[in-house]
Amino acid sequence: MLNKQIQLDGGGAIVKWLHGAGVKNIFSVSGGPINPVYRACAKTGVQLVHARHEAAACYMAEANARVNGDVGVAMVTLGPGVTNTVTPAIVSNLGGTPLLIIGAQSATTSADKGAGMTFNVLPAMQAVTKWAARCTEAKRLPEYLDMAWRHIWAGRPGPVFLEVPTDILHQLIDADPATIATQPPVKPGRPGNCAGDIAAFAKIFSAAKRPVLILGDDVFFNPSERLQEAIEKHQLPFFTMRLARGAVDENHALWAGPAYTPCNSAIRQALAASDCVILVGHHFEFDLEFGSGVGKDTKIIQVAGDQTILHRNRRADVAINASAYHFLYALAEAQTGAFDAGWRDALIAKWNDEHQAQAGEDNAQGLHPINAIDAVTSAAPDNTIYTSSHGNVDFWADARLKVKAPGRYLRAGQSGTLGAEVPYGAGANFADPQAPSIVFVGDGGVGFHVTELDTAERYGRAFIIVVLDDESWAAIALPQEMSYGETYEMALPRRDWAKLAEALGGKGYHAKTREEIGEAVKQAIASGKPAVIQVPVRSVISPYMEYIS
Repeated sequence: MLNKQIQLDGGGAIVKWLHGAGVKNIFSVSGGPINPVYRACAKTGVQLVHARHEAAACYMAEANARVNGDVGVAMVTLGPGVTNTVTPAIVSNLGGTPLLIIGAQSATTSADKGAGMTFNVLPAMQAVTKWAARCTEAKRLPEYLDMAWRHIWAGRPGPVFLEVPTDILHQLIDADPATIATQPPVKPGRPGNCAGDIAAFAKIFSAAKRPVLILGDDVFFNPSERLQEAIEKHQLPFFTMRLARGAVDENHALWAGPAYTPCNSAIRQALAASDCVILVGHHFEFDLEFGSGVGKDTKIIQVAGDQTILHRNRRADVAINASAYHFLYALAEAQTGAFDAGWRDALIAKWNDEHQAQAGEDNAQGLHPINAIDAVTSAAPDNTIYTSSHGNVDFWADARLKVKAPGRYLRAGQSGTLGAEVPYGAGANFADPQAPSIVFVGDGGVGFHVTELDTAERYGRAFIIVVLDDESWAAIALPQEMSYGETYEMALPRRDWAKLAEALGGKGYHAKTREEIGEAVKQAIASGKPAVIQVPVRSVISPYMEYIS
């Protein structure tokens, strides 16, 4: 801990506050103006993780939120250091993940003088975060961090940005360091159930014959130990989306697949034919086709802790402003109606049949993507954290994986961002060092931040990048071929990503068969090193891409 006899500067005050908030890692990229934060990390025991790029640092921080449900923290230098965080802030904002970005600025004494690396980044960050502010007094930094924390958690979680000029980071605070808060900051209160809303829900639920349950993000951030009890008591077919993947083990007999209409015909059928859709902790976003597929006579029960997403895109019959925790308790307590078991079983069978039929033929160009994915998951232990992104191979993985527990599947799907997946894989191992971390990515997406293998190796962290290599930007190339009969600058020559992993201090493997993939996964996990497993695969359009194209 910082010596009480040493007066704190602004950087020390930030780190001391974050340490009290339970933050274990601060992700960053080197910058002289933020040296006070670096020094304070060394003296407080907060791990400073020095990444290769500010965007990657933010993605690693955000991975902490997606694995543990805690706030991820990134500290970056001024000017381009801050602007490199804009895309991760968008990913966090659209994904609803708690992220604190602290950025430096030129000294207050040189404001508006054209100092080096200086640009007014606050308007840009205000556009992509829930809240953005500047603190110009070191003694007020704990106050601003308290504000930032409340904004992160108010309603739907999301990113915030705090700008601190470099002279404020260096400024000594005329106060006893012991007065800087060391207790965890409080979150805003969570909305609870209203008796009238629950009565209205119970009336619709008891009259339903074909109810379905869709679980969304808030089920991850405000979990209920009664969720599985509620599902099994009512024998509810359920779908999971986004951060709710794994809220209940997706090997459960009542799971009817991921709640993404493009890759699951069962949910399209459910939305059209169910007489009661219960949407918990989410809204009708694009992967639910904005609610357009919901039958005109279907009753909608929507539950969200954030009032602004209630009724979004599709009006609910009952809109309940409550946390998932509170509502799922009420669902577990509700009386079970006379539900149509035959309809339920047919719905689940539809998904299971679709899942079974996905596997395809291997040929000289490589394995079918599904077979490669299955070979990886068969060799990996149950607690593995999987990451994918927004390319064609990722869409194969998204529908193929059965997530066994919360925080075991990371995907920046809401934003459609390529580039997050490799830093997510590294960040996941910082968040949960005991769990293997495996990234599925194509030979296009891997190029964005592959050098973060070096970051992981420097800090003794391990994760595995499985490059499903079809020598193409396939998510774009395959629809181009469908539409025009030709493609435009979509080919990617095969590069030796496995050798690059070795050059960066990790392990590299080439695998062409399922057996070789399984053996490589086991060896990579046992090595304790970051690794790449490069697998030639066929370029086959995923059901998701085929549907939306």
